[in-house]
Amino acid sequence: MLTKSASKQLTISIVSFNTRSLLKRCLSSIYKFTQNLSFEVIVVDNASTDGSAAMVKKYFPQVKLIANSANNFYTGANNQALAIGQGEYFLILNSDIFFKDNALAKMVQYLKQHSLVGAVEPAQLYEDGRIVGTGSKHDSLWHSLTELTLLHKIFKPKSLQQYRMTNKDRTQVWPAPVICDAALMARTDQLKHLGGYDEKFKLYYTENDLCHRLQALGLSTVHYGLASVYHRVSASTDKAGWQTISPLYNRDAFAYYRKYHSLIQGVIIYLGMALNNWRLVLILALALFLRLYRLPELMTFIPDQGRDYLAARDMLLIGQPVLVGIPSSVPWLRQGPFFIWLIALALKLGNFHPVAPAIMTAVFGTLSVYLVYRFSRSRLAAFVMATAPLAVVHSRLAYHTSPIPLFTILYLIALKQKSLGWSFFLAAVLLQFELTTLPLTFLSILVFRSFSIFWFIPFVPKLIYDLTHGFTQTLGFAAWAGYRLVNVFHYGNALPAIWEFWIKFTAWGYPLLAVLIGFIFFYSLPRQSKLLLAVLGLTLLSFFIHGAPSEAYFPVLFVVWAITLGTVKSKFLQSLIILICVFNVYSLLAHNFYPYGPTITEQINSLDQPGQDNYQYLLWYRQNYDQIN
Repeated sequence: MLTKSASKQLTISIVSFNTRSLLKRCLSSIYKFTQNLSFEVIVVDNASTDGSAAMVKKYFPQVKLIANSANNFYTGANNQALAIGQGEYFLILNSDIFFKDNALAKMVQYLKQHSLVGAVEPAQLYEDGRIVGTGSKHDSLWHSLTELTLLHKIFKPKSLQQYRMTNKDRTQVWPAPVICDAALMARTDQLKHLGGYDEKFKLYYTENDLCHRLQALGLSTVHYGLASVYHRVSASTDKAGWQTISPLYNRDAFAYYRKYHSLIQGVIIYLGMALNNWRLVLILALALFLRLYRLPELMTFIPDQGRDYLAARDMLLIGQPVLVGIPSSVPWLRQGPFFIWLIALALKLGNFHPVAPAIMTAVFGTLSVYLVYRFSRSRLAAFVMATAPLAVVHSRLAYHTSPIPLFTILYLIALKQKSLGWSFFLAAVLLQFELTTLPLTFLSILVFRSFSIFWFIPFVPKLIYDLTHGFTQTLGFAAWAGYRLVNVFHYGNALPAIWEFWIKFTAWGYPLLAVLIGFIFFYSLPRQSKLLLAVLGLTLLSFFIHGAPSEAYFPVLFVVWAITLGTVKSKFLQSLIILICVFNVYSLLAHNFYPYGPTITEQINSLDQPGQDNYQYLLWYRQNYDQIN
């Protein structure tokens, strides 16, 4: 008997992502072989670009189609279908599965006869007829580590066979703690009672979690081998590519182990899986090495840095609030206070040691290398960012421009994910580090054709400051921005500065190499996304409007330059970039990381610059804390 809320016996939910031909085969087989069963089919298309949604509309008008404008992933999309499903039973089905008999009627009949069974899976066969080994026990940390990490090359424990239940006959019926949700049937009302999938999981460990939750209701999960389906396996994820999918796998594994085991086990499995990408791990290790190597003796410590240090010290010791930062190139217009706050945090953790903030910015620089990889899915882009001389030098320099590459890549990720609030918030945060990042705010407006109030949040400290200072910062910023937009008379002075800092980014001190890399850059440029081209174009335009851009204006371009160079397709050019990156490592080490003036060691040994802020901080530290070595 159907429940009162069910108008069909079965709802079939199919999530589609760029599998047009396979989806067509799947739907055709459903309508051909499913008999003596009232059913509905809901296809949720996750923003496919191959015409999947149009194909469904044309050839299967009876299907209920939900065409998402963005990828809602496996869990979110199936939950969309569950919300409107009208069947007594609910089948979660991959688009790369197809039928050769009336398997679904058998599964429905089995669930009708077994009220304590919460969900069933059919036997799965590859397209060539081989049996897929679905049905397993619940994961343990050791099993996951020896299956999913590099440990599988060393350890192959026999317990893995027990975990995978390899002794079971897949053509028979037996209880399985975890069944595969590529083809999983359950009762609709029970799934709705659970709230559907937990959307913390995107693509992986989804069936593990769902089975856990069904079993918590006192229900069993069963491998029902008397019904069978054919499965292409991993069609959507293969199209996305492993570099795109692996971070999702890592994150889902972490979420699962944190939920059902412990945070420590979650971290272990996440790090273990991350080590599978050992080339990226080596790049990140190199990035951190270059940013920390001999930092206590070679760190640059210029007077402007000392000004921030003194303000951070006073904020910590006497509670003097900091609402604005150091003066910008427009003396009456000041940077935001965020970097001083970060310095204060580093000094607090580092017992006021002057190198502590530089360690912080070195970590920021390394994190930006990782995020460049996450954004571009290119290890070469990460390698360029890890070894680019100017990027390394800025990471070793505890200065207000040092965090800009990190927040720029975060901003690009927010734009890529179409997050309006985060986009405007991060654009405003960048303005607190350097006012000339203003073009990114205009880019957000162009992308979203809207504005977000989140943009104002990072300006709150300046607004508080202006209450007692005549609104010199807020109104002054508006006046400065307007002036820069109309002042285009000094554009001729921008080219020498752009060329100077391009050399420092690509091959410091070697202009011929910079020319060579420039040709590679322009060769790769047409292949870049509109987003990267917009950031590059608007930023360079602002340089020409300004007329004489200083070095502080360029960190916003570091990630754009690295990503563009790192996505070159030619194997020869890739090899050439790698060689230049290796040369840059040598050059940085040979030139002691190109310090800007006397290093901190030289300054400590002399302390002969009375009146300068860096001298004042070092003298204060020497008098009040342990001698700096």
